[in-house]
This record gives sequence, C-alpha cells and structure tokens, in this order.
Amino acid sequence: MLQIPFLDWTLTDIMLFFQDDWILAWTLILSGGLLAMWLLENITDPIPLLGTIFDGLVSVGTYLGFFVGILDIFVGYVVYTTQPDAIIVAGFLILMGFSLVMRVLSKFPLALVFALAVAAIGTAVIYGFLQPLTTVPLIQEAAIWLTSGKGLLVIGFIIFCVAYVVGGLIIKLIQLIGKIFASVPVSVLVGLGAIAVGVIVILNPALLGLIAWP
Repeated sequence: MLQIPFLDWTLTDIMLFFQDDWILAWTLILSGGLLAMWLLENITDPIPLLGTIFDGLVSVGTYLGFFVGILDIFVGYVVYTTQPDAIIVAGFLILMGFSLVMRVLSKFPLALVFALAVAAIGTAVIYGFLQPLTTVPLIQEAAIWLTSGKGLLVIGFIIFCVAYVVGGLIIKLIQLIGKIFASVPVSVLVGLGAIAVGVIVILNPALLGLIAWP
C-alpha cells in the first residue's frame, strides 16, 4: 500500500520541518518567484512563445499562490515564535503570504460570502437552540413557527443583513489593503525582496537574526 509519510505529520512535526535555514531560504526564494513572475510576464510579452508560456504560468501561479501564501503565513508565524530576532524574515514571509492570498480573494465578493456563511451558521445554531423548546407549552407555537422553513428563512435573512452591513465594512477595508498588496508593482517588489532575503539566509543567516534553532 502506498505510504505518504507527511500526511501523518502532526502540527509540531510540520513546524519543526520549517525550522531549518535551507528550507526557510528556499521557501522565501520560490514564493518570491511566484510574486515576481508578473515582472517576467511583462518583459516577455513582446516575445510570442515566451510571452504565451509566462502568461500561462502567471495564471496557474495565481491560484497555486493562494495555497503557497497560506503556507508562507504559517512559516512566518513559526519564524516569529522561534526566532524573535529574525523579524525581517518573518515579516517578509507574512507580507508575501498576504499578497499571494489576496491575489485570489480580491477577485471574490468576500462580504457576500462572509454574510452567507454567518447566516447559515447562525440559523443552524438558533435552530438547535429552539428545537427543544417546541415542546414547551408557553412558547411552543412561536418555537414551532421559528423552526419551520419560513421562520428559518426570516432568521437567516435578518442575520445575513446584519452580517453584511457590519462585516462588509471590515472586509472592504481588508480588501482595499489586499488589492494594494496584490497589485503587480507591489507584488513584484515584495517578491524580489523575499528572494534577496532568501539568498541572505543561505549565505549569512546571522545577518538577519537567525541563530541556532531551538
């Protein structure tokens, strides 16, 4: 039977895996390459074959970058908690992860998705709370109506409206910041900076505050 060892790793095992200068450096370099790829796309646009290849790589990299970005934020957290003096390394990882994640998330109506999720979860919670009350004589009639299809739709709609207004303002602010960091010029600068930091980690990690891992 096919064995894939890393699927059995615990969170501690995964954190320990990234506590290595070499792995950390290549995480920075490869992730930075995903961000800086937009620069190569613009440079190679006039060249027919290369332009087409890099256009495809950028399209794939956008969605692959979402998962890489989540990984970068996680690795940044690992560095921040285990190497507090390496704040530049941790900062670049988290900033780069945020840029990669927001490249995808900025394309979706997050306020709508957030409100729908809150409405669904909130309605389910209220239904679970009201269901036992349908047998209580004094409030039985109201509880039965609220747990009916019509009642749940009303409850869900109210929760959705509140969540959309309140959460939407916060999410729009996050999206605005995200669009700035997901823009091509900022992405390229962050990517090139991350590659430079990765090279320094390989050549002289102590320069960035990286000491022996605990």
